[in-house]
Amino acid sequence: MKFEPLSIVHLDSLFQFELENRTWFESLISSRGDAFYTKDGVMEHLSHCVSDAKAGVSFSGVLIEDENIIGRGNIKNISVQNKSATVGYRVASRFTGKGVATYCLTCLIEKAATELGVTKLEAKVLDNNPASIAVLSKFHFEPVEYIEDFIVLNEQVFGCTIYSRKF
Repeated sequence: MKFEPLSIVHLDSLFQFELENRTWFESLISSRGDAFYTKDGVMEHLSHCVSDAKAGVSFSGVLIEDENIIGRGNIKNISVQNKSATVGYRVASRFTGKGVATYCLTCLIEKAATELGVTKLEAKVLDNNPASIAVLSKFHFEPVEYIEDFIVLNEQVFGCTIYSRKF
């Protein structure tokens, strides 16, 4: 498994990853909408991610195994002034429980600390995602805020906990 910056060469693999895992992802987070799940929609998203990375306001990476994307990770809302950012990741459903999210977060923390000058990361996790909470806990992220009734997802209301880690 390798972690590399998202680029245009990943278009086909990213499209496949998102299509194959749409139902899984939408059981845990808000849908990106039908327009996203087209080749043009994924291309637009990818272009936006690459552009933001070039501008220094975010970083997007992919986890590759056997030439296929099995996970994604990002660092968004990079504030040079506050040395802070928001971190997020998603793993293909068939790779959950295999250390992929842990590896992804390891890479993201290293990238944030060594290349982006970030000293504080935050992550938002819905109540329906105990696996993500467990991964964040391994890296000493601590809950700092709880937002009740944060989102309605699949006709259920979920709260959201904001986790934070300084390094």
